[in-house]
Amino acid sequence: MIVRYAFRQLRRRLGFSLTVIVTLALSIGANLAVFQLLQAVLFTPLPVASPSQLYALHLVKSPYDEQWFYSYPAYQRLRQAADHGSPIIAHSGVGSGIVQAGNGFSQEATLQLVSSDFFAVLGLAPASGRFFLPADDASGQSELPVILGYDFAQNKFGSARSVVGMKATLNRVPIVVVGVAPERFSGVEQGSAPDLWLPLVAQSSGRFGTWFDSLGPGYNIDLEKPYRNQDGVFWLWILARIPDGEKANAATRWTQALQPDLQMMANATKDANQRAHILHAQMQLIPASHGEGSLGAEYLQPLSLLMGMSAMFFLVGCLNLGNLQLARLFGRQREIGVRVALGASRWRVLRQLMVEDLLLLATGGILAIATCRVVSSLLLHWASPRKRLIPVDLHFGWKYFAVGIVLLLAAQMAFSILPAWQITRSNLLSIIRSSAGNRGSSARRDLRWSTVLLTGQVSLSLLLLSMAALFAQTLLNLGTLDAGLDRQRILSVHLDLASGGLEKQDLSGLNQRILDRLRSLPFVRDAAMQMCRVPGCIWNTAIHVSGQPELSPAQMQGEENHVSTHYFHTMGIPLLQGRAFSDADQPHAQRVVILNQAFAQRLFANQNPIGHFVGYQAAPDDHAFQVIGVVGDAQVDGLRRPAPPVAYFSLEQGANPAGTIEVSALGSPANIAADIRRTLQSIDPDLPITEIVPLNTEFSDELSTEKLLARLTASFAGMTLALAVIGFYGLLSFQVVRRTAEIGIRIALGATRGQVIRLFLFQTATILIGGILPGIILTVLVGRSARTLLYGVQETNPWAFAAASCVLIAGGILATLIPARRASVLDPIQTLRAE
Repeated sequence: MIVRYAFRQLRRRLGFSLTVIVTLALSIGANLAVFQLLQAVLFTPLPVASPSQLYALHLVKSPYDEQWFYSYPAYQRLRQAADHGSPIIAHSGVGSGIVQAGNGFSQEATLQLVSSDFFAVLGLAPASGRFFLPADDASGQSELPVILGYDFAQNKFGSARSVVGMKATLNRVPIVVVGVAPERFSGVEQGSAPDLWLPLVAQSSGRFGTWFDSLGPGYNIDLEKPYRNQDGVFWLWILARIPDGEKANAATRWTQALQPDLQMMANATKDANQRAHILHAQMQLIPASHGEGSLGAEYLQPLSLLMGMSAMFFLVGCLNLGNLQLARLFGRQREIGVRVALGASRWRVLRQLMVEDLLLLATGGILAIATCRVVSSLLLHWASPRKRLIPVDLHFGWKYFAVGIVLLLAAQMAFSILPAWQITRSNLLSIIRSSAGNRGSSARRDLRWSTVLLTGQVSLSLLLLSMAALFAQTLLNLGTLDAGLDRQRILSVHLDLASGGLEKQDLSGLNQRILDRLRSLPFVRDAAMQMCRVPGCIWNTAIHVSGQPELSPAQMQGEENHVSTHYFHTMGIPLLQGRAFSDADQPHAQRVVILNQAFAQRLFANQNPIGHFVGYQAAPDDHAFQVIGVVGDAQVDGLRRPAPPVAYFSLEQGANPAGTIEVSALGSPANIAADIRRTLQSIDPDLPITEIVPLNTEFSDELSTEKLLARLTASFAGMTLALAVIGFYGLLSFQVVRRTAEIGIRIALGATRGQVIRLFLFQTATILIGGILPGIILTVLVGRSARTLLYGVQETNPWAFAAASCVLIAGGILATLIPARRASVLDPIQTLRAE
């Protein structure tokens, strides 16, 4: 009986019911989605046995890239020093390759090299097949064993079972699939999910390039040879499984085992403080239960901020629902009073109201789960780079149900219990006996709580609107930033020469044919080649200046790139001094280098660098390259990073192959991508092209965090504005109904339509002013915590406050004019007669 009556009441007020359900679904669903992403990125442990026993080994960082790398000989020394209770595993960074199988199958894949006991130490069981054995890491195998990721096997080959035993090639090296990893395992490196794993011995083939660092020239480094026998090449991260109570002993043993490596690295630096730091370094065991890498650190602040923003949005929703519920219940006071007069107890009235509210809460909660699924997937796409989703587990578990229940209880308190208690505590029998005249004054008393709630809603709405404006301005500033090169008109063609087996061949003739053909196309302004992929090459190096032995290691540190002729003209990097590379810069000629302005200033201060000699090594080997030019600085590492010091070497004079073709278009670069691909395939059908993409798109890929913040705060701001408009409309509509008699008397006594409308607009203005001023203070406080996420705009930007305030004022006025206009056209005679 009670439930049927509740359904009838909700159907009678269908607009109110739908508003409540949608508000609950959006506010709770958005909070669950952000919490789910936050939990998955920051707090979800690796799906391995006893993840709390996993530790990353940190001793000293590599000299140039400053990573916690180790050489293969160092890894072997650590293994020998480890006891059976603290096993050690190693893995490389993530590289890429092309898998080719029968029936013309060809698929780009990400790969990682791991030690043979990698999966066994992690305590994993294969989904099918087997994991690596010690024999799989031996040299001289005709086929390299490979373990596929579960999703890669399922999505690309249709089955995780039938793929075992399949033979294929990876970067033209024969492979055989021996197993498939478990379903939820995506590796131990945060933010990276290899499609397949190979044993460490695969590096010896030279076909599987991954991230590495080295001591540099002069230390018997030969990057053309396998890394396994070179102490000065660092390319492995190392993990250990350490039982409780064994950490101190293990760290001491491993520090002692790596004393030869510490001595070697100390001898390679000129800085006395750095040398002392290396020699006295102690092994640090860093918990790795959630994986290695910087993904958690990168997303901690933005996701925490978004969690706070979503909580604000939920609070706004609760305030809005409480306000609407108060207005609805005040409108039902006479009905409730009649029920009390007929003998209904206060508890019976409360029970009836709560049943109505529970129906709405249950419906909104169910829809919130569906909303969470959609929004969490959308957030993951927004937070991820263009080509690959961040590998996180968004499984909806019991934690999210618990959080959803807590949010529903909070919503019930704001939406159901408090308003119902507020109504039923008043003298309901006096309301039945109240006259038309004193109901107007009663309405104004009733409106006090609603006015307070709406004022708080305005403050929080201003906060969300202002933050949305700040993040939108940040994204706009980065999108229009002058990076020192012409990123708007350049099309990048990325090559994978290792997968094509071309990395060790003489490609000078092919390179020249490609550039000549591209430059002859009518829609191409110019074309060039470079070793690196921009943005994000970060090929660190040290440059010694002939005759200046006093330069510190910090002054000599920079980045290098190897580029062809026409490179600076193609990229739009201005030539400031000297000349660019020309066809005369051939292998037999004097080797030359061009510095950017930052590197020239660092190496030569106020001297003219043209004609000076530099080299990779100290004297007498610092006379290898002659400086022939200085070019402008360019932000080649990303829009958020300052322009690094860069030394540009001639691609024709070096052994480094070209990894990217840059094409400067006369029009939109996206429009010529298909023509460029056809042209390149006509030159060499086997040219291993991995991607053709506008350079501006690649720079935009670096802004996934900024896009996530701008899009989500804009979404919250838009929904919050809608709730604020609904709040104003509901409050003023209720006031019109409750003050109908008073308004009729005012009109009968000569009040004009404009005066009636101004009466309501004045109340709206009071609420807006009372909410905007605290909202500005709140925005400044929150903005300070987000200062590092902004770019080119201050958290106290007055234009952001002004824009947010204008939007709120406009929304409040528009929402007020509808009920105010309805009140201004009341017929006073019929109004008073009805009373």
